Amino acid sequence: MEKYLYFVDTSGNASPAGNQQMAMYPTSSVLAIFAASATETRINLIPRDGVIPTDGSADVEDLVKITHADGDHKAVMSALVAMINSEKNNNPFIVVGDKEHGIFNIAGVTDVDITSNDN
Repeated sequence: MEKYLYFVDTSGNASPAGNQQMAMYPTSSVLAIFAASATETRINLIPRDGVIPTDGSADVEDLVKITHADGDHKAVMSALVAMINSEKNNNPFIVVGDKEHGIFNIAGVTDVDITSNDN
């Protein structure tokens, strides 16, 4: 059964107000997870519309930035992989970060930011 990663980024609004503020991706769309700065881990994903441009555009993948405590990359990556591979429950809906409701299911995570190229 495919699982889905759910993210909400209110970007200063009281609730999600735009295309790039709420997203759910199938776990099979994860292309890479990497450290981007001392307090940021990024997830590169196949775009929500499923189309990866072939015109040479620099920004072709969707991106979720996860802000966390300084140096916590390994813990964040480990928690993401555990969520993806979890067999503890059969719920395919995995909330990674929901800023609107203050839910971050990875210790130390304080924010998520979604960038999608399928505007």
